Amino acid sequence: MDLVINTISRYVPLTASDRKMILPFWKDHAFAKNDVISKPGSVEQRFYIVRSGVQKIFFEHDLNDHILGFSYDGSWCGDYTSFVTQKPGSLSVLALSNSVLCGIDHKDLMYLFEELPIMERWGRLILEELLVGRAQREIEILSLSAEDRFRKVMDRSAHLLQLVSQKDIASYLGMTPETFSRIRAKVQ
Repeated sequence: MDLVINTISRYVPLTASDRKMILPFWKDHAFAKNDVISKPGSVEQRFYIVRSGVQKIFFEHDLNDHILGFSYDGSWCGDYTSFVTQKPGSLSVLALSNSVLCGIDHKDLMYLFEELPIMERWGRLILEELLVGRAQREIEILSLSAEDRFRKVMDRSAHLLQLVSQKDIASYLGMTPETFSRIRAKVQ
């Protein structure tokens, strides 16, 4: 369970007794390629850290998937809005490859928040990180050209080209697959 401890420790310091209390609540969950991890209308019961595999987070509109993000080794996964509010979500999370996600149930995390103030701080810091990331993405989508959006993503996460389809990356960048291919050929 080094994944859990190392991931949490990126945000807050943990004592040996903190670790001992936290670890039993995290469990591995395996998903096959194309398995639905979360679906619209359901309440997200778990928050995950990706142990292995790649997932996409998206919503459907006008018969098209609109991709909000991807998760992969060491990153967060799930419909965080639904998890936090415990209300039905509007997002889908799909395994793009065989995946193992290490998850904690909502009730267990709420228990840890009550028992370990350091965990509540961790939860706040994750929320801040996700909020800042979402705001930055919105600014980029609204203010940058398609080519600049492509360059930003390649600067941050060039490995996505090996992990997910060009169609999915194009959707994430808010462009057609044809535009994506043209820009990729120009830039690379």
